[in-house]
Amino acid sequence: MKEYEKFIKKYPDKLERGIALVVYSDPGIGKTTLSATLPVGDTLIVNTEAGEGPLLGTGHIAFDVRQAVANGMDIETAMTTIYRDVRTGVLKAKNVVLDNVSELLDQLRMHYTTIHSKKLPELREYGDAAFKLLSWLHEWRDLREQGINVVFNAWEYPYEIQQDNGITITKTGPLVGKTACKKVCGLVDIVARIEKHDKSEQRWLRISPSLQYITKCQFKGLNETGEVPDLPTIFNKIKAYNYAKPKGETNGNTTKTVK
Repeated sequence: MKEYEKFIKKYPDKLERGIALVVYSDPGIGKTTLSATLPVGDTLIVNTEAGEGPLLGTGHIAFDVRQAVANGMDIETAMTTIYRDVRTGVLKAKNVVLDNVSELLDQLRMHYTTIHSKKLPELREYGDAAFKLLSWLHEWRDLREQGINVVFNAWEYPYEIQQDNGITITKTGPLVGKTACKKVCGLVDIVARIEKHDKSEQRWLRISPSLQYITKCQFKGLNETGEVPDLPTIFNKIKAYNYAKPKGETNGNTTKTVK
C-alpha cells in the first residue's frame, strides 16, 4: 500500500464531521445569544469581549481571555494553550465558540504594539495581528475534523470591493480586516449574518448569496430565505441531509476508478 492511499476516500452520503461557520452582525443583534442556544455541557465559549449578559444564568462554560491577560497571561500563550487542550481532549467540547474574533484582532494589535514598544499600532502591528488571527482561525477551524462544531462570532463592517469590470461596490462582511475578510470567509463552511426585524424582536440568519452582504452556505438542507437563530437546529438539519442520488439518477459526470 502506497503512503498516499490511506488519504483516498469515497465521500459519504451525509456529513460526518463538524461544521465551521462565521456569524456576524452589529453589536447587540444577538451573536452571543445565538451561542447560548448550543447545549450546556457540550460547549466551550472562548470569551474575548464584555458581552456576557446573554450567557448569565445559562450554565455555559467559558474561558475569559480578557481576565487571563489582565492577570499576567500572554494572549498568545492563552489562546495556544486553550486550543491545545481542546484539540487533545483535555477540555472536552462538541461545540466551540470564539466570541468574538473582531475583538480578538484588536487585542492582538495592542499586544504587538506593546511588544514593539510603541504607543499606537502602525502598519507592522496591523499586519502581524492579521497574520496571527488568520493562523489561529485555520487551527480552530480544523477542529471540525474531530467532529467539533466551531463558531466564529464577529462584528460587521462595510468593505469597498473592486470588481473585475472596475466598478467598486460596497459589501458588508465580518470585521477581520479588508485583506483577511475573503480568506476568513473562505476558511469556513457557512458565513451567516444575523438580521433583526426593525419593529419586533424577530431575528433570523441570512445564509443565501447576496449583493449587499458576504454570505454563503456550502451545504444543503437549510432554508435559503433565512434560518431561525438556533444553532443545534441548523447543525441537525445539515447533518440529516442525505446527498445520495435516487436510483438511476447521476450527476452527469463520467466516473473513473482510481487504481
